Amino acid sequence: MKILVTGSSGFIGTNLSKYLLQKEHQVVGFDLVSSPVILTDSSNFIEIKDDINNCGQYFHQLEDIDMIYHLSASADVRLGYTDTYIDMYNNIQGTHKLLELMRKLDIDKLVFSSSSTVYGNASIVPTPETEPLMKPLSLYASSKMANEAYIHAYSNLFGIKPHIFRFANVVGEYQKRGVIFDFIKKLYKNPNKLHILGNGLQEKSFFHVSDCIKGITEIPNKTPPDIFNLGNLDKISIKKLADIVCEELNLKPEYEIEDTLEGWEGDTKYCYLNINKALSTGWKPRYNSEMSIRKTVQEIR
Repeated sequence: MKILVTGSSGFIGTNLSKYLLQKEHQVVGFDLVSSPVILTDSSNFIEIKDDINNCGQYFHQLEDIDMIYHLSASADVRLGYTDTYIDMYNNIQGTHKLLELMRKLDIDKLVFSSSSTVYGNASIVPTPETEPLMKPLSLYASSKMANEAYIHAYSNLFGIKPHIFRFANVVGEYQKRGVIFDFIKKLYKNPNKLHILGNGLQEKSFFHVSDCIKGITEIPNKTPPDIFNLGNLDKISIKKLADIVCEELNLKPEYEIEDTLEGWEGDTKYCYLNINKALSTGWKPRYNSEMSIRKTVQEIR
């Protein structure tokens, strides 16, 4: 197949593109950032380096695309607190531009990376896809929720067949942000102290990017268009995560822990998804949260 991957130079995008190339698909990577060498070394990889909002300018280069994995987004949740326009421009407007391209080129197969953040502080834990009170706490989360709505409308009006995946915390190789990366970065600067945002009692589910890739590539082949949670069968506290990172780095720093559960603006304190729908397809995470964290530290270091 000829597959378009938006956000191909990002964390999940790099892992996905690498996997698709190994399966001998032709991959068109669309990203504003240059693709890593691990992708450009392949003769089956075509790079389009541009803003997703300009995707309509590549009409002829993309007219023979079989399906699209739409991962492109401003993924820094905290940035939206200071730049209130970036999520609107990159996430909502960028997705609309891509949907218009799909409509004009009659491309109907779409896999969209949404987020567990759309649930906000959920009323049901573990949280199912049918959570009744969707109250996102950040502009990033709001943009993902808006994108889902646009995709559903385009599905209804123009026949697009979307699989939407709401991710828990994806971790692993090529990751360049997130709590594990931040802890490692802090500890390399000062191995004797580690500052933890909040009191460390926040509990979240972490799953390895290899399990994520397996889910988003296999489930669409087995099921009709639908929304799926992807995460893990367990959860872990941020304090325990810090312990694991320090163990893997053979360090014993003093923790600087705050007195409040509040981490940072827009953060959800708990993230634990009900993944029964995904499990019913035959998909299952290979690594639990602790194993995913340990494996990620080894890959990042």
